[in-house]
Amino acid sequence: MANSKPTQMPGQGEESEAAAMGQQSEPMELGAAEMATTAETSSFTAPLLEPPIEEEQGFGAGVWVNNKRIDALWTIAENRNSWARVTGVGFKKLANGSDSGVVALTMLAAHARQLNRPVNYREEADKMIHEMYVW
Repeated sequence: MANSKPTQMPGQGEESEAAAMGQQSEPMELGAAEMATTAETSSFTAPLLEPPIEEEQGFGAGVWVNNKRIDALWTIAENRNSWARVTGVGFKKLANGSDSGVVALTMLAAHARQLNRPVNYREEADKMIHEMYVW
């Protein structure tokens, strides 16, 4: 089986139960043993400037959550449905306003998780992460 190849493309095959009902799937919490990470921590220096604080007209101010870690990621073959698990907070959906935006946030979250780096993120009233800084 050293030369075996996949027989289906991602997104083909059986549709998830949630997708079949017109809903998006959500991640489920894993146990402590399943959440064990292999990333090693290393010393680093943080940037000297803080992220800008903005007030969005009509929506109220976004809330900045600082110095958190991403310890898991979850995604599924559904449009713009990507989540990051923030230590001590739980799963947070990444903003799904555009394809490139959700991909960029997923890449930042994956980088933070892989290197166990601290994260500052902006959460809006919709409870999604709209902006992220990875130190």
